Amino acid sequence: MIKKLFHFIFVLLLLALVIGIPGTWMLHRSYSDPEVHYFYTKEGEGDQSLRFVVISDLYGYVFEGGNGVIADRAGNTFPDAILIGGNMIAADTEDLTPLTDLIKRLIQIAPVYYSYGEQELKYAADHAEQEEAADPLKDALEKAGAVVLNESYADTSLYGIGVRIGGMYNNAYELTNLRYEVKKRYQSTWNFLNNFKDTGNLKIMLSIRPESFLYSDACKTWNPDLVVSGNDLGGLVVLPHYGGVFGGSQGYFPEYLHGMFEKDDVKLFITSGLSAPKGLIPRLNNPPEIAVVDVDGLSREQM
Repeated sequence: MIKKLFHFIFVLLLLALVIGIPGTWMLHRSYSDPEVHYFYTKEGEGDQSLRFVVISDLYGYVFEGGNGVIADRAGNTFPDAILIGGNMIAADTEDLTPLTDLIKRLIQIAPVYYSYGEQELKYAADHAEQEEAADPLKDALEKAGAVVLNESYADTSLYGIGVRIGGMYNNAYELTNLRYEVKKRYQSTWNFLNNFKDTGNLKIMLSIRPESFLYSDACKTWNPDLVVSGNDLGGLVVLPHYGGVFGGSQGYFPEYLHGMFEKDDVKLFITSGLSAPKGLIPRLNNPPEIAVVDVDGLSREQM
């Protein structure tokens, strides 16, 4: 009964939104003119800081006038690195040029680190055999200039500050069984995370699904400094006074949907992304986001 009541209230709210505010305006602001939003976190007591641009969830969409607008606005923030969280293409895309052209623009601004989402994994799997390459998508992205992270990490130094950036798709919380034995299908993920955490550098993990580090004791176990996610698109539909509606496995109106959070001393940043997959429910009242994350409190001794 409570569940039915909740759904009834939700439908009423959605109808009130559509009737009360012009639907064309809500759609237009959700698929045009990406907005730059700023976020902040502190990771120590040092006097240095780094700036990261975070983008994700483009799903192959091309903005009016081209996706150069993303690069232009990202460049205007003067980032030290650009983090791409995944789902930048649709799995059935036929042309990677819009994405590779965007990366070529972005690497003129700062180093680009690209982690796979579900769409990239499907695309890579579908095209591997026909193109006779283990991962044709990775080849294209690296040729464009990106550092591709798929259960892998890269160590770098940004202005004397050591940073380890990793990328993964599998969940970090379900790798072992009830006897704490590593599940066979997750052995590579467990190995990757075990190696990733073994550093004194700033540890940033690109993990497209927020729940990957939200559930169970994943944050305590793997202890990244900052997890960067997307995937839930800020709730897809954003209701005034109520916020984003859909939260994937988190259910309706979830707590961890958009912005900077903390769990078990780990900072979790979730971007609302740039677009949405084609489906029954469009992105609504939810402007495309280019996120800027400033990480303060760092030290050049962190190498």
